[in-house]
Amino acid sequence: MIRETTLAPASLWAKPFVSEVAEIINLLKEYGYDSATLARLTGLQEKKISDWMSRYKREPENISNIPYPCWCFLVALAGRPNIQNNGQPIDVDARKVMRAFKPTAFKNRSIFEMPSEKEFKRIIGDNIFTGITVESLCDTFQWKPAQLSESLEKGTLPFLNWCLILMLCGFNIQKMLLIQHEGEISLDEQLS
Repeated sequence: MIRETTLAPASLWAKPFVSEVAEIINLLKEYGYDSATLARLTGLQEKKISDWMSRYKREPENISNIPYPCWCFLVALAGRPNIQNNGQPIDVDARKVMRAFKPTAFKNRSIFEMPSEKEFKRIIGDNIFTGITVESLCDTFQWKPAQLSESLEKGTLPFLNWCLILMLCGFNIQKMLLIQHEGEISLDEQLS
């Protein structure tokens, strides 16, 4: 069972047990997304996924070393998006966000093209219609401001982080990434 305290904003977040990470991974696996497939689709390293649920059968209550953004991402893929914002996206016009980028920015990892610095500045910065700033993203996802700023400037933002920004704006990353699956994957019956 996944504890509700693991499905909370960063300031209230309890790190999940290795067994809880395994539960998410196993749920995705039931739908055909094993660690290797998840690594290919998301850019996460397969070894990291294994590390986050290491020895879950023998020591299920060990605390996982999964970073908060990766947990937000996996939980979203399992049907619980935006835990960093109590389950809600920010109030923003998604069509306006879509117009800020080339269509390839909304594709799965295999055909995705990283947005340019100019495109990022259309939705991230001071006095922008989304209200998203580098500082607010760093507070929300526990990112380092200097690293985030540099990756936005150079167009090297990790795909996972881009997906989290899209999710924050109300996009369904589960549908964007899990291309083989019809319907919704739901974590709700797994919660305690």
